[in-house]
Amino acid sequence: MRIGIREMKTRFSRYIQRIKEGETIIITERNTPVAKLVPIQLPVSEEILRLVEVGMVSWKGGKPKGLATPVEPQGTVSVADIATEDRR
Repeated sequence: MRIGIREMKTRFSRYIQRIKEGETIIITERNTPVAKLVPIQLPVSEEILRLVEVGMVSWKGGKPKGLATPVEPQGTVSVADIATEDRR
């Protein structure tokens, strides 16, 4: 979205809300871009908490238990062998 400086000053709160919702805003002066407002990138833990707050995910507060049964490796080739082969 592109808006002029005057428009940004007039409706600042509205545009800040849109940025919070993930939108990027380019501010122009006489149709020339002069600034770009983008949402900040939250650390993953803060982002997850935000998703919990808005109800997009649920969390009971406990630590994840992991898989019910461990995954057994298949085959005899290790990841290191595959990486070494890939580099050749």
